[in-house]
Amino acid sequence: MRRNEGMSFLDFDMYSNRISFFSNNRERIGSYFGLILTIIYLIISIILIVIYSLDTVKRTDMRVYDSTSFSSQTPFISINSSMINFAFGLEDRISSNRFIDPSIYYPEILYLERVKLPGGEFKTQNRVELKYEKCTKEHFGESYKDLLVENELNNSYCISNFNITLAGGYKYDIMNYIRIKIIPCVNSTKNNFTCKSREEIDYYINGGYLSILFMDIGLNPSNFSFPVVHTLQDLYTTVDKQIFRDFILNFQLIEIQTDTGLISEKIYKEKYLQFLSNEQSFYFRSEEEYYSGKQICAIQIRLSDLIHIQRRSYKKLQETFSIIGGYMQLLSTVFTFISLIISKLNLELKIMNELFYFNIRENKMTMKIRDIKDFAAIKNKDYMKNSYRKSLFTRKNFPLKVPTFYQLLINQKIL
Repeated sequence: MRRNEGMSFLDFDMYSNRISFFSNNRERIGSYFGLILTIIYLIISIILIVIYSLDTVKRTDMRVYDSTSFSSQTPFISINSSMINFAFGLEDRISSNRFIDPSIYYPEILYLERVKLPGGEFKTQNRVELKYEKCTKEHFGESYKDLLVENELNNSYCISNFNITLAGGYKYDIMNYIRIKIIPCVNSTKNNFTCKSREEIDYYINGGYLSILFMDIGLNPSNFSFPVVHTLQDLYTTVDKQIFRDFILNFQLIEIQTDTGLISEKIYKEKYLQFLSNEQSFYFRSEEEYYSGKQICAIQIRLSDLIHIQRRSYKKLQETFSIIGGYMQLLSTVFTFISLIISKLNLELKIMNELFYFNIRENKMTMKIRDIKDFAAIKNKDYMKNSYRKSLFTRKNFPLKVPTFYQLLINQKIL
């Protein structure tokens, strides 16, 4: 090797050795192998920075913590017709198709606000009758349009515009819920005696089904901007004139807590309503009670006393930098170990070229000491003399048959 003058590509070798041969001469000894390792190190480092930075900025790397507990305070949530709606109706026992026919049955929808009395019983404090109409896709909003079947909606009732608050339960002092009554048509002056006969009503209703389709959500914590997935629930139960069924739909409160901070914690909270379970209560009744115009069956929409909390946190910049720095340090350590042998070889070759002239003819080498004015000015003599006694030059596969490198320097009284 020769002395490098000016700027060279080898100056960018991160794994080169820096050494001073003379008091006024300090230079870096690089190699093309070390330069290749340096380029590989830089490329891998850039890839790591891009990958982990994108994960941090796009919020794709997350941690999710789920917990479900009973609410110590009265749970509540305000809902409206754009947030959730219900398509309900009867299905006949022959074809199992939904149908709307006021001459057979009609619904009555009530929003009830009840309070607990000292004895533990509940008293209705407020009663609001909600309006209903034939369902359309507009009742379910844009998010659900592609999930709906037009024919089913046309033969179902939906609740008209409403804005109410579901709250509490039997364990609390208040209980606000929706009750939907399905009532058989009974001739009277109110309906101008337009009801079908008992036999026709029995034909459609007795042994048929009560069906209810409603909006629901699923959780998708991997999506930072839209953490919920819209779904539909379709439930049903049987209808019998001798058995009254109360179909109860329990919904739970979902609270999604998102840590939106890139550096420090910043919590953003969102509340949703999610279907939890359904249950039925029933009792036997006489035909006289059934034909008196009381309820065929009923649906209750309640809020559960369970609260599901999902906490989402994403990788912050400090963690990203520490991960990238750890990988880069590990990579540098591995490359330094790999380049150690080559670096030692380059160092010794550099020292040889600084001290001797070499002339090779017919596989024979002659050498001459360079004209060095002040050998005492050579630095690192102890390092050269003691650290690498077993030089690579003693290996059999080295192309030049030369004496041991350091023994040569000692014989020439340089060390």
